Amino acid sequence: MLVPFPQSRIRFCNDKPILNNRKYVLYWMQANRRLASNHSLDYAVRLAKELGKELVIYEGLRKDYPWNSKRLHQFILEGMIDNAKEAERISANYWSYVETPKNPAQGLLKKIAENAVSIITDDFPCFIIPEQIEKLSCKVDCQVIAIDGNGIIPLSEYGNFASAARILRPRIHKLFANHYLLKAKPSYKKSELANLNHGSSAPFPKFEAASSEISQVLSEISFSNNVEPVLGTKGGRIQALKFLKEFLHHKITNYETLRSKPDHPSQVAVSNLSAYLHFGHISAEEIITAVLDWSEEIYTKGKSSCWTPERINIDFKGKRENFYSPVSSANSYLDELITWRDTGYQMFWHKKEFRKNTEILPDWIKANFARHKKDKREYKYNKEEWSNSKTHDPIWNAAQTELVHTGRMHNYMRMLWGKKIIEWSPSIEEAFDLLEEFNNLYAYDGRNPNSYTGILWCFGLFDRPWFPERNVLGNVRYMSSDSTRKKFKLAAYLDYIDSLTNSQGSLF
Repeated sequence: MLVPFPQSRIRFCNDKPILNNRKYVLYWMQANRRLASNHSLDYAVRLAKELGKELVIYEGLRKDYPWNSKRLHQFILEGMIDNAKEAERISANYWSYVETPKNPAQGLLKKIAENAVSIITDDFPCFIIPEQIEKLSCKVDCQVIAIDGNGIIPLSEYGNFASAARILRPRIHKLFANHYLLKAKPSYKKSELANLNHGSSAPFPKFEAASSEISQVLSEISFSNNVEPVLGTKGGRIQALKFLKEFLHHKITNYETLRSKPDHPSQVAVSNLSAYLHFGHISAEEIITAVLDWSEEIYTKGKSSCWTPERINIDFKGKRENFYSPVSSANSYLDELITWRDTGYQMFWHKKEFRKNTEILPDWIKANFARHKKDKREYKYNKEEWSNSKTHDPIWNAAQTELVHTGRMHNYMRMLWGKKIIEWSPSIEEAFDLLEEFNNLYAYDGRNPNSYTGILWCFGLFDRPWFPERNVLGNVRYMSSDSTRKKFKLAAYLDYIDSLTNSQGSLF
């Protein structure tokens, strides 16, 4: 018996009909780039079975998206290779497309849609996806449905925008148990999808390269930005699941105590899953389930490894601690993964668009920066100096170097990095533009709702006024490299950053 599909995940994007005289239900995979734990795929499978139609899964990669680069392209292509292997295993009709000069994308999706009974896609509320859904919904003559598979709780059920995590947390706790029982299907068997694959051929040359051939594919594409892939960083679902396993076996126990300390990445107790969540190679639901099952095994000392909602402690509803599990590290991690992540997604949900900028800041922050608009900036740098880590501050330079060379940045360093760009920029508008550019250009997990909540937090969003009032930042929280040096022993972190540049001797 099928579990009911949550209606709150479904958004009808146009008022056009299901066209039963056509060949297939089309799942246009845009954000949830995986063939498991995927609400959009689940809905498409249900609809195809209900209508007695073929299911076609289309995953495409255009070459002209904002901040495009070899770095981002390779990560996505590695995920597509994993998906092709999984599609073969479960007998899904998976069409993978990569735009090249010889294989242009113009008009391609509309052509695919000509045989579609209905089109299902991912309701991701940020970057280019909202506009792409809107354009397709207007151009095609069949029904288009977007499915919210962004998190374990449908974003529409949260209600009005929550201006702080402490406001959203009680709503999450109220809804969590019910939606934990309505998770997406963990995986598919061949027998479950074989009847939905009628062998329809893609109207374009499919992407079928091996991992060893990706560099050749990339060489055929002209990118707007010269950002190279990071050696040793691999995209895709297989790598995501490896990181999850490593986190549970070696790092989550120390999550509360070691995640905020800048250090060599091997010593920082984080999951390394942010980029894989962003590109949809793994779902938040899968991570939540794995962490809760781990916590159950720890708490029961191996007697059970299957968490159920009965473990929830309602006495801690609305609080950070102890709600999901008595195991504090699990609870701490889940509050970050669910509460803070969904705060960012919810910020975009009510008005889905490419970006959010300083216009959405609360009035007290706007007034604060207006008061300090003419404050003297102690330091000023041009974009090239920022980009190449050529400021007076070795701690800031280290954070920027990490971002440029690795495609990620330690979370504490990211906050300091952002605060200093604001402090040393001529205006908050210029500071925002620079933060957005660097984050979305270099970071694997950029171009995401949480990219913008992270950036805007540096401007005071989701925070309170702080005292004393300071130059430039006013009553927005201040951070300094000097206090960071006092708070943490940075030698190991700076040695690691030094190693990234392959220079002789220490940069610092």
